Amino acid sequence: MSGFRFSFPACVIAGKGRIVADDILMLRKYAFPDGICSSEDALALLALNDSCPGQSAEWSTYFVESLTAYLVRGTEPIGRIDDAKAGWLMRTIAADGAVRSALELELLLHAMEVASDVPESLSAFALDQIRLALEPGARGAYRSIRPASAGITAFDLTYIWRILRGATERGRLMLSPVEALVLRGIDELADAEAHHPAWREIIAAVTTYERPKEVLRSGPWLVTDAGHRLTQEVAA
Repeated sequence: MSGFRFSFPACVIAGKGRIVADDILMLRKYAFPDGICSSEDALALLALNDSCPGQSAEWSTYFVESLTAYLVRGTEPIGRIDDAKAGWLMRTIAADGAVRSALELELLLHAMEVASDVPESLSAFALDQIRLALEPGARGAYRSIRPASAGITAFDLTYIWRILRGATERGRLMLSPVEALVLRGIDELADAEAHHPAWREIIAAVTTYERPKEVLRSGPWLVTDAGHRLTQEVAA
């Protein structure tokens, strides 16, 4: 989002290239006194994050919680992430299907945890970050934060359960075909001899169900557009 035109006080913060706790107080008071309330607010926060590589822990919390509140509870359908919201989020935080930064990855996970329902396209996209990290040309934010291992680790399992926490039913892992396809793709890439023991249990428990509206795709999960703007169908 280079070239974004900030208003006060975001313009001053962006000029410094870093965000500290006092800057967040300024944003709360002058820029977003009622929180993130519009697509323009959301884009400004995302652009500010891109403009400031120096970030405090307070910024991470503010960024994730503010955008989650807007995405999940500030736009229709309230409390849920539908296909339109999911599409905007994936286009916004990823390039060629790979989430760009650890903070944006946390935004993805937190939004999925807060929402009462998310489309399987979004959970499959989140799971696919592991596959991208295991490929020969590994890329994406998840690659940079996971422990170096050719197999599935305890860290990976924790990440997976944050995504699929509501998918278990009587000992089975109830997944859509597209979600199951991603997990099996991960299994094919990973080194079986280096797996955490619980990974085999997960794969053995996978059961698929049909969702007619979903179509399996063999290409990239999404086409990104750096100049994309939040559409009116997502805005409140």
